[in-house]
Amino acid sequence: MIVASLLASSSFIMTNKILIKAVGTDAAILLGELCSEYNYWEQRNELTNKHWFFSTRENIEDNTGLSEHKQRMAINILLKMELIETKRMGIPCKTYYKLNETNILNCYTSTQKKLIEVPKNSVIENLDNKNLNNSNTSDEVFKEQDIENLDINNNKNKNNENHTHEAKPIEEKKEYAVKVTMTEKEYNDLVNTYGIDMAKQLIEQLSLYKQSKGKSYESDYAAILYWVTERVHEIEKKDANYKAFKNKTNNNKKPNFDQREYPPGFFDGLYANGIRK
Repeated sequence: MIVASLLASSSFIMTNKILIKAVGTDAAILLGELCSEYNYWEQRNELTNKHWFFSTRENIEDNTGLSEHKQRMAINILLKMELIETKRMGIPCKTYYKLNETNILNCYTSTQKKLIEVPKNSVIENLDNKNLNNSNTSDEVFKEQDIENLDINNNKNKNNENHTHEAKPIEEKKEYAVKVTMTEKEYNDLVNTYGIDMAKQLIEQLSLYKQSKGKSYESDYAAILYWVTERVHEIEKKDANYKAFKNKTNNNKKPNFDQREYPPGFFDGLYANGIRK
């Protein structure tokens, strides 16, 4: 189907929304591209010193559309936030990159927490400011003490027009596979985004990796979004290429020829002629 091919996900740039909030659109796109490059070289066992890989500006521009100027700006942001490292090496000299996984995950989770922070109570904040500016009289001192003893829930009921919010309890995490835990909301987000089968595959891949490497993450959900999705897509792509190669090999097999039949005494005549010579 032409429309399906045109609109397939492989034709688009997938960027994490939370990373966009943390580092900006161009830097988030560039970081996603570097993560894809890392997975590519890691699967080929061609990482330099277990962490470093190279990519050219031309290759990044082809895959992301980022110009050389935008790439420099995005790289400077990622370097300043210590999410990546770069160095020049090799002959001819090339730019090599290293992903600082711990810093990236910390950046992701801290930004995620900021996005769900409870807004300040505007009524209490205004009253506090008033008392700070008028703390000279005894009456104002009593007002300040009253403000400190205000009950937030009662204040919310009396001032609905100010739309104050009460902090929600932290949702408990559940174990969805060996050593893989996340909240029910995070699991439902995976299912809604990737479908139930793909979500289970992502969780299983992370479980196997953590068991084999002894790794632990502050947020398994963030780890899945950060690199497990890319790993699964690369595996699927590799399997598809292997199946295509296998089918092509089977189609190119030479046909079997039937054994030629010879008349009776044919070989006897050959032997006799050989003896005469």
